[in-house]
Amino acid sequence: MRAFLTLYLRSKLGFSDDISTEIYHIFNICVYIFPIIGGILADNYLGKYRTILYMMFVYAAGNVLVAITAIPYLELPSRLCTIIALFMITFGAGGIKPCVTAFGGDQFKLPEQERHLAIYFSVLYFVLCTGSLIAKTVSPILRSEVHCFGDKDCYSLAFGAPGLIVLLAIVIFVSARSNYVLKKPEGNVLIDFVKCVSLGLKNRLLKRTQNEKQSHWLDSTKSHFDQRFINDIKRTLSILTLFAVVPVFWALLDQMGSRWTLQAARMDGRLGFITIKPDQLQVIAPIAILVCIPVFTKFVYPPLEKRNILKNPLHKMTLGGVLAGVAFIASGTVEIYLKTTYPQLPQPGYSQLRIFNGNPCPISVNGDNISCIIPSLSRYINKHVPVNDVRNISLKIEGSCIQKREEYFLLKENAAISFFVTKTRMKRYFDDVNKSKAGFPMARFLVTNTTSSSNLTLFNEKRNEVETILSTGVSLLQEVFASRYSLKAGDDVIRNDIELESGGVYTIIINEFNGTYKSEVIVVTEANSVTMALLLPQFIIIAIGEVLFAVTGNEFAFKESPESMKAVMTAVWLMTEAAGNVIIIVITRLFANYAQETQSFIYTGLMLTFILIFYILSRRYRFSDDYKCNRGDPPVHYLQVKPSEDCL
Repeated sequence: MRAFLTLYLRSKLGFSDDISTEIYHIFNICVYIFPIIGGILADNYLGKYRTILYMMFVYAAGNVLVAITAIPYLELPSRLCTIIALFMITFGAGGIKPCVTAFGGDQFKLPEQERHLAIYFSVLYFVLCTGSLIAKTVSPILRSEVHCFGDKDCYSLAFGAPGLIVLLAIVIFVSARSNYVLKKPEGNVLIDFVKCVSLGLKNRLLKRTQNEKQSHWLDSTKSHFDQRFINDIKRTLSILTLFAVVPVFWALLDQMGSRWTLQAARMDGRLGFITIKPDQLQVIAPIAILVCIPVFTKFVYPPLEKRNILKNPLHKMTLGGVLAGVAFIASGTVEIYLKTTYPQLPQPGYSQLRIFNGNPCPISVNGDNISCIIPSLSRYINKHVPVNDVRNISLKIEGSCIQKREEYFLLKENAAISFFVTKTRMKRYFDDVNKSKAGFPMARFLVTNTTSSSNLTLFNEKRNEVETILSTGVSLLQEVFASRYSLKAGDDVIRNDIELESGGVYTIIINEFNGTYKSEVIVVTEANSVTMALLLPQFIIIAIGEVLFAVTGNEFAFKESPESMKAVMTAVWLMTEAAGNVIIIVITRLFANYAQETQSFIYTGLMLTFILIFYILSRRYRFSDDYKCNRGDPPVHYLQVKPSEDCL
């Protein structure tokens, strides 16, 4: 669902790019904060099975609510209902996420079934990546290829399909209830971890143990906690200190679904014989990860380690962080090039003037420093007419097929004003020169009075259907499909070579003279012309960075953390992604007025700074004896690299 969430917030709910980005990342924050609540519920009160079951209903209900809200005919308070639905989804995910893996592990008897447990985690990780591939491929198709409720897309289906799948999953999950091993809640070590750390900090601040010679501030909690548990916390805190850089990495990685998707929406998705949708481009990441993990493990890491390069996980994570920064340099560079194709929007102190000639003959326009001849079915444009609030310009219009007359052109500051001149009248309207937020072409039709009784229609050749019925005068600016079109008067084809491309804004003038129709397609804003292929390097680079940093970091955290602290490390690892999304929101707020490429370079500088600190700290880190064990040795540590290697 996250693949198209940003597009929905912007194009359907009318949020700006910055607000859509913030909501998307607040959604991510909740997804990675609520697992702590889910873990506490499962370990202390409900147990894993009931927590998963109850939260699946909440999750499905959230999807159904947002799907219903996306139906325009219901006229629900869309923004409020969407926010409530997203909250339900995040809360449901928070209950499911920390329990599923552990609940599956509970089904195995150790050490007798260690091999089966390894197979389970292999299949689980492969299914997760496969699900990601399917979702990021199919969801954009459901969103854009299907059109419903009079819209050019169908967000209701895209949101509703996951809800229906979750309801089906509930049936499958419950059907095996009698075969599950259900363990009773035994208490949550995370709560004890927080209590111990809080007590240690409290004692340190109040100096309650100032007469004792303590080697560590946590030693002051000996009266309340076991010494072994305290030592485990010390070890865990040393790892968490090293992982202070992790949120910055997530701040870069998670923008694939927000800023990079919006960037792709302003580009041309035609790649050879296929057309890529903006929200489908994210599929590159899981593909690259599935390919890179076994390739790196079998063919890249061994020869490098022999040459004393990337010899431990911290070295790999350092390189992964550097690659993330490089990916954002690539993103900023693409944005600089992409800006050259953006439309020139109205500016303060000026107005954009466009005059469209709907007559069968050229007309001349003169007065107030404007003198031009506008050919038949053509236009005059001036994007820099000085205007202070409002300005009324008097212009003389004449031509061989119209009477000479004087017209007043009322302009407004910081706006695009267009005028449609016909034989007897002139029509004024506010124009919109910006690209569609949803990436569709946008078209306006200027039709002169016709003597024919035949209906004028715009016919979609690819879909073999009528796109819109035209009437005399100035139509509204409307989104249409990117396709090849014909103009028809009844069953007669007036013109059959109209190509409307993604991101373009078009004005189509239609005139009938002596029973003959003539038309002209005028490009107000150029269509998306920069290929999405330019985004492939940044997606591939950051995917490789994810393999080096995130996958390796997850493995490192599990291996280095003490046995009693692995649950804590899981919760904190999830929280680091939430913290990364907080960083995105803060930077978006602080640098809201900065250009997108500038923000990309800010993220690069932030990443490289923190990764330098990480590298300095990593040189002093001492690995535990557990990490020195061979990777193939039991017991299984719920790793991602080895299971995916076996599975693939």
